[in-house]
Amino acid sequence: VFCLCEGNMNAGNASLSYYDPAARTVQNEVFYRANGAKLGDVAQSIFLREGRVFIPMDNSGVIWAIDIYTFKEVGRIEGFTSPRYIHFLSDTKAYVTDLFSPYITVFDPRPCKITGAIHTGQAPSTGSYNSTEQMAQYDKWVFVNCWSYSNKILVIDSEQDKVVHEIELRSIQPNSL
Repeated sequence: VFCLCEGNMNAGNASLSYYDPAARTVQNEVFYRANGAKLGDVAQSIFLREGRVFIPMDNSGVIWAIDIYTFKEVGRIEGFTSPRYIHFLSDTKAYVTDLFSPYITVFDPRPCKITGAIHTGQAPSTGSYNSTEQMAQYDKWVFVNCWSYSNKILVIDSEQDKVVHEIELRSIQPNSL
């Protein structure tokens, strides 16, 4: 069981612990001990996929890929403003939402490489900026809530990697999906 502590904003003190239920033991700071470096600033969320843990670091603009047995870094994806949540579509394709970007990033989780971007139609410069957050999938449709001062759910066609519809809600800031 992995336990992620997001840490304090601007403190760079996020941490990852591991609990072994069979042995009833806890190992703290497993990333730091395995890699000799801290996770960074604000661990947003955590995702387990094919023997690796993926951790988007909100204020550090990076996603770590970590081996679940050794806790060593096996990949990193950089170039984000504020990565938040990951949605895996397949072994070779995933989406990442970004708090301060008008794009959802498409990446290949195996080599940890960015392969594209989906423009969300949300533009910070126009004052109508709406951040993207969590994702849920039904068939080929990926639904994304726009959280910060928005009232929208975006619908993405995952075969085209394109926003094809917006659902407008009566209330603002849909928090979770």
